[in-house]
This record gives sequence, C-alpha cells and structure tokens, in this order.
Amino acid sequence: MSSPLLGVNALVKKDTAEIGYAQGVRLAINADLIKEYKIGSQTPEVLDYGNRSFPFTIDRMYIDNEYVNLVLNGTTFDLIVYPSGSGAYYTADDCVITSWEMTISQDGVILESVSGEAKNVTYTSS
Repeated sequence: MSSPLLGVNALVKKDTAEIGYAQGVRLAINADLIKEYKIGSQTPEVLDYGNRSFPFTIDRMYIDNEYVNLVLNGTTFDLIVYPSGSGAYYTADDCVITSWEMTISQDGVILESVSGEAKNVTYTSS
C-alpha cells in the first residue's frame, strides 16, 4: 500500500487487509431512550435504552487506490481508532460512508470530510 500524506490515528481495514488511514476521527454511540410512567408517578417505571446507532466522522481519510471505488460505492470496512496512538483501541465494525466531501483550496491541499455509520463499536484494552 502506498504511503498516506497525513498523520494516522485510525486504520481502515477490509477483513484483515489495511486499506487506508484516517485522521480526526470522532465516534459516537446514540441510543433511543425508552421511558414509561405509571399513572400518578413523576418518576419513570421503565428507563432503558432502545435502538442504538454508531455514527462517525473523519476529517481526512486516505484509501488505497485498489479499494477507493469499492468504499465510495458502499463496500463496508472496519475503522480501528487508536486514541493515544497505540495500546487500547476502538473498533467500528462494518462502516458505511453516508457523506463524503472534498475541498480543493488554492494552494492545492485536498481536505476530505467523511461521515457514516458503523454496525457496532467495541473497545479493546491493551
């Protein structure tokens, strides 16, 4: 794989192959809230989480030429995020890109803004 022109704080993988890198990654876990009240009560009888979603955004992303068209056309990938550079990490599984934007400034610098959603997010300690 050719070298990226950005610092790495996340790897992009397809199965076991490293297909790219990402910088400025933000992962989130959102959950619908289920609240049910008993008649006459001011506190919920049931308070639980419902459906969850796992959105992500990436400031800049580099994908190897061999995989770029697949990823842009909906092929899922895993995003491995290393918050401290190494050691413990987060894995966003089966990511799908829902939005991609490219800006080319006068000095020729290409900035990309990528967002999407993962099927699940897990944490692995070192």
